[in-house]
Amino acid sequence: MEILESIRQFFKKLRDKSRAARHQKQAEYLDNLSREDINVTEFNGRLYIAYKGKPIVRVDDLKVKVPELLAQSREDYLAWKEKFNA
Repeated sequence: MEILESIRQFFKKLRDKSRAARHQKQAEYLDNLSREDINVTEFNGRLYIAYKGKPIVRVDDLKVKVPELLAQSREDYLAWKEKFNA
């Protein structure tokens, strides 16, 4: 019986590692996707927060620092993407 339990534990650990690796891979994919889709771009001589290269928010109008806003925008985008599986 101990041999069967050892085999069962081995496969359980293998399955758990596989799930963790898939979860990590998905998180990295979404992080990379947000970095590609949401960034800062120049348009008509001004900087904008952009989605897929399309200017959305003029940086001049912002009260916070751009890196902080960009990080928050990416986080919000990922939350939206995760919620709607888009």
